[in-house]
Amino acid sequence: MPKRISIILTVLIVIVSFLYVANAQKGEKGWLKTVTLPSADLILDMSGEWDVMYEPSGYLSRIGTYGDTLTITQEGAKFTAVKQFGSRFVPKGAESIKGELDKSGFKEVYLCTQASPKDTVWEPCKWEISENGNKVVLDYESGKATLTRK
Repeated sequence: MPKRISIILTVLIVIVSFLYVANAQKGEKGWLKTVTLPSADLILDMSGEWDVMYEPSGYLSRIGTYGDTLTITQEGAKFTAVKQFGSRFVPKGAESIKGELDKSGFKEVYLCTQASPKDTVWEPCKWEISENGNKVVLDYESGKATLTRK
């Protein structure tokens, strides 16, 4: 009988340990994709393909809502997003979003509202990340961008 109790306790300890580690790896906010930095901080993994919907505001609202696809590459906490289709403001292949992540979300994030050889404009953004990390909303001075992981 004591051997059976010992086995049951061992199995329970293994299950509880597994669940604890699995939950810790989900990220502070329950993000599905994360990266562990050398500092042991767990941050959102932004790498991959994202659909983005731009909603210009103010005088730019006459442009209307438009979409694109971004390819995001991430090295450690820093990331950049490159446009796959482009627009007259930010062409195909140009950096569209860049920033740095921390364990609470973004340390800083910027959206390019104009990219040309002579003049590139980067606007700082306020941000909101969904519970699972697959949707990001960026508010900037001249609009809003909603990113959805593909």
